[in-house]
Amino acid sequence: MASKATNKLIKLGWIGAGGINFGSLEGPWNHAVRMQKQNNVQFTAVVDPNVTAAQKRIEQYQQGPYAKKWEGCQAFKDHQSMLQSAAKPEGVIIGVPPAVHGSLDIAAKAMEVDIAKAGLHMLVEKPISMRPAEEVERLAQVLDQVADEKSLIIAVGYMLRSSPAVVAAKRLMQEIGVTPASIVGRYSCPYNNIAKPQWWDTQKSGGCIVEQATHFVDLMRYLSGGDIIQESIQAVAVGPDMALKEMPAHPQAEHLVPMERRNNRATMATFKMTTGAIACLSHTLLLHGSDFFSAMDITGDGYHIIIHDPYQNPSLQVRRPFTNHYEQVHLNLDQDMYENQFDGWLEAIRTGNKDAVKCHYHDAAQTYKASWDITEASGAAPPGTDP
Repeated sequence: MASKATNKLIKLGWIGAGGINFGSLEGPWNHAVRMQKQNNVQFTAVVDPNVTAAQKRIEQYQQGPYAKKWEGCQAFKDHQSMLQSAAKPEGVIIGVPPAVHGSLDIAAKAMEVDIAKAGLHMLVEKPISMRPAEEVERLAQVLDQVADEKSLIIAVGYMLRSSPAVVAAKRLMQEIGVTPASIVGRYSCPYNNIAKPQWWDTQKSGGCIVEQATHFVDLMRYLSGGDIIQESIQAVAVGPDMALKEMPAHPQAEHLVPMERRNNRATMATFKMTTGAIACLSHTLLLHGSDFFSAMDITGDGYHIIIHDPYQNPSLQVRRPFTNHYEQVHLNLDQDMYENQFDGWLEAIRTGNKDAVKCHYHDAAQTYKASWDITEASGAAPPGTDP
């Protein structure tokens, strides 16, 4: 029988009423529809500058199959108002544009510090910031200190760590017991349906590496067990002067974005890990249609592991030592990586077992730094740093 601690009711709030937290036509993201399936959670607040939109989200879910979990939920224009109200939750899910949070030096963007000092647990979506990597490292140190003082769980949504293919690959590597020598990640994005001008502006989205390929940067760190050596990074890119023929209609893409703030069309980076492994990351913004292509090859003495499409249709192959055969590894595809991520966060909150979380904020800060460093090495403009 589960203990009272593991069954404890947790009151949760949402920072952001947009597509990451509540779903959109683009992509599989919808944290609310998944989180409401969790046992013993109650939603008390939705925060968004557009209070009307926040209220509409609440009313929508109050008409759904988990309506009781949304009873009494209130809309707020900012997180300070929520923290000062009777609806103050025990934890929040932060799903807002990176340009409005993730700072230590700018009070208006120091959302995480405010929330941590108020004693709330957090699950923060990536990108975790648009501030300089050095500042984000300092922010991580402050959040770590506050989390220790107040027994908080501050996690980050690098959900691919919970993909069935990645979980199985990690287990295989432990079973084989050989350190990877080479990791190659390929990430190709279809661009013709990205009708969001802010996404095309690197000063608002962070750019393709910080906003998208950061997931693979993170997996390289996670699967290798090491960090990227900054001095080893070399990168080249095909810049935004390459015209793309199937852009969304004006002005829904980069039409009004200055050239120096537009996304690279292709980026290739090589670097070395602190474990001794070498790695290569390829990102392209060139495909048409709706399906992304993503794959990762991990090679060591005697083995080759191939992770394919860890996002939506994950599969895993392995060639083991002393064989020529590639084996298709059985995966439990009933497991949703987002729900697994939420499971771990809530378990850690209830029990204090920090190991239930796959990515803590200080860990994510290192992925952010590596993503920033690769962006700079490619010659692209780094994420926006203006107040």
